[in-house]
Amino acid sequence: MTDNLPCEVVKDLLPSYIDGLTSETTNGLLQAHMQGCEDCRAAYERMRDPERTAEQDAQEKREIDYLKKNRKRNRTILIWSIVGALLLTAGVIGTRFFLVGSISSNWAPMDLQVSGRELYFDAVPMDSASGISDLSFAEADGVITVTAKFVMASPIHPGKLHGSFTAQQEIREVRIGDRIVWADGATVSAFAADLFATRHAYVGDMPANADTANALGVGTYLGPYTNELETAQEPYGWKIELALTVRESKQAQTEQDMDAFGRVLVGLIDNLDHVTFVYHVDGKATTRTVTAAEATEFFGEDIKNCGSNIRSLDRLLEKTGLNLYATRQESADEASANEVWIQIVNMSSAELEGIGVNCIADGRLVSSGYGTNADGSAIKAGESIWTSFSALDFGDSWDSAMTEVQFTVRTTEGEEYVLQDRIRIPVDPGTTRTFRLVGDRDSGFQLLQ
Repeated sequence: MTDNLPCEVVKDLLPSYIDGLTSETTNGLLQAHMQGCEDCRAAYERMRDPERTAEQDAQEKREIDYLKKNRKRNRTILIWSIVGALLLTAGVIGTRFFLVGSISSNWAPMDLQVSGRELYFDAVPMDSASGISDLSFAEADGVITVTAKFVMASPIHPGKLHGSFTAQQEIREVRIGDRIVWADGATVSAFAADLFATRHAYVGDMPANADTANALGVGTYLGPYTNELETAQEPYGWKIELALTVRESKQAQTEQDMDAFGRVLVGLIDNLDHVTFVYHVDGKATTRTVTAAEATEFFGEDIKNCGSNIRSLDRLLEKTGLNLYATRQESADEASANEVWIQIVNMSSAELEGIGVNCIADGRLVSSGYGTNADGSAIKAGESIWTSFSALDFGDSWDSAMTEVQFTVRTTEGEEYVLQDRIRIPVDPGTTRTFRLVGDRDSGFQLLQ
């Protein structure tokens, strides 16, 4: 249908249309016209709602404008809420890592002095990125257990922590976590602490035997081996058969290692009477046996004391020379598959210019290095230096090589100190050996594992 109605006619009819007085035909014509005519449609709306005023139209516009402004404000609030949440999260994370930290009962290098009920300590983290914010102490029957709280290093907690603790009664033992670090008037080596934790009563417990052998470094120094237990009847024994052939030039040193390892094993396993090593020298099979009786004669006291008294074990390690074997081993991300890394943590009272490392094998110098801070600054307490040597320095036989390492300390004053003891390190590529430098210029410097 074509709309031929003039707008004037439509507007004249609208009052009757609103009052319902027009016919169905007229209604249809009016509705069709208003669908296509905005002016007539607006006139119809005004007639239908005569109370609506210009002020109401203005109010409606103001409400629309308010809603737009409110939406913009809400968007701003949302953005700042997100920013605030991110800042709060960063603050919580910063507080967590730089102030609160994490409690750990693991080994924290510590220089201890004990006098009666007084404990004095200098504790340092194992790396310069960490700091020690607090140490807590628990006391029971003269045994002090120390727990460290580690944080990320910052001006608030730069690293080293110095302090003291007064016990309720005379101190007889100090532990960090489950490791004994001081007993019977002397500091206990980390090596002895690791080993002492593996002591057990029965050689028939093969997993426990493996824990002791691994802590001792039997496989590291003697190579792969197989086990056979002799527990059908007393005296009980443990047979260890080496997989590698020992060169005749290395036989004396290998037998010295066997004697040392065997003495410690019979000392730490209560019912073990003897250890027998089976090995081949230039293709010829031979054996070497270490008995508890022989070990006791060598040690000068009952070898079984090592399983009940950690200071006895420390003395045995010193007498056998095993305290100079680098048996503690950690994975090193920095190490390539063809390098052995050495980390030295400065726990001494001196600031160092650097530390020199000479590697000696079969009486010849095969590698040397000098560790310093990259920016030339002093190596302060708690900081570490790293140096490495390549397995290829040892030639074609590097896979079974052993080196003795000699260390030289140079202070910022230009004084140089050569450490007397050489530490034995297996050439085990892709590993790190960690040592702690303690002492001072007056009493001398010493490396501890």
